[in-house]
Amino acid sequence: MRKKKKGMVFIPYDYEAAFQQNLDNLHELFVEELLKNRYKCVYTLKEITAGDQFEVEIYPEFTSMDQIPEEGRKKDNRRAQKNLNDKNARKYVTRLINNNFGDGDIWLTLTYRPGEEPENMEDAIHNMQNYIGRINYRRKKREMDIAKYVYITEFSPESEIRWHHHVVMDGGLDMDTVEEVWTKGDRNRARRINRDEFGLTGMSCYMTKEKNRKKNERRWNSSKNLKKFQVRKVRSKRPEARSGNYRKISSYINGFVKDRAVLEGQVKKWYPDKQYLDSAVYYNDFNGMFYIHVRMRRGPDGWIKP
Repeated sequence: MRKKKKGMVFIPYDYEAAFQQNLDNLHELFVEELLKNRYKCVYTLKEITAGDQFEVEIYPEFTSMDQIPEEGRKKDNRRAQKNLNDKNARKYVTRLINNNFGDGDIWLTLTYRPGEEPENMEDAIHNMQNYIGRINYRRKKREMDIAKYVYITEFSPESEIRWHHHVVMDGGLDMDTVEEVWTKGDRNRARRINRDEFGLTGMSCYMTKEKNRKKNERRWNSSKNLKKFQVRKVRSKRPEARSGNYRKISSYINGFVKDRAVLEGQVKKWYPDKQYLDSAVYYNDFNGMFYIHVRMRRGPDGWIKP
């Protein structure tokens, strides 16, 4: 009986860190040289669906650590690992927010008055847990489901940033109530969310900026009733959405790299129900490989309700 061939095992790595040089800054002659000498490998296409936001990431995968650019390797280095963890956490939270919140929901900033500040992150999170408990008590009295929320706590004495919390919450309660329930500060601000073409990505990036976070200190928390965004990985695609034979993703790379219009045209063919927003191509001259990132949005008019 014939034994089945084992599939290739690819090594996880930080492909964004490995390919940071923007191709737009490179002369076309050097682009041609990169394409001539690029290492032959498997390219993977990752689709990330988060609310009305749709991302495509195309990157090479490797079976050996020495094939991976130094910047992308997982290092036994606490600072490098912390930076990677922070970046992945910010991406995760941004996608989680885009997948669960939209127009009419609430973005809230909660502050502390002098003498009411927490002594540490544990106290700050305890304050927020009490706040969410009071919010859910108000909702229960109005026969509403418990709140959906994500909150981020920010504090940095080195940067003169005082303790405060950024909160995204579903819009079930009125803004006066969600402000009133917070009793530790007066300079709070609540506003209804209004998405732009990139959904809530801009707001999320502002909320998730982190400075001087201590090791193992988690500054963001969320309710358990949120829906996880969807991630799908493929290594081949048809030229059109539903026609033609499947082609390996690697066969598209040269065209994408040479001409951004080719990249835009192809993703529009792959995803005709989505609107193209922008794209970027990055490279690393370590092995002539590329990382491609495309942003689109879903729905007939680009918008859907979470």
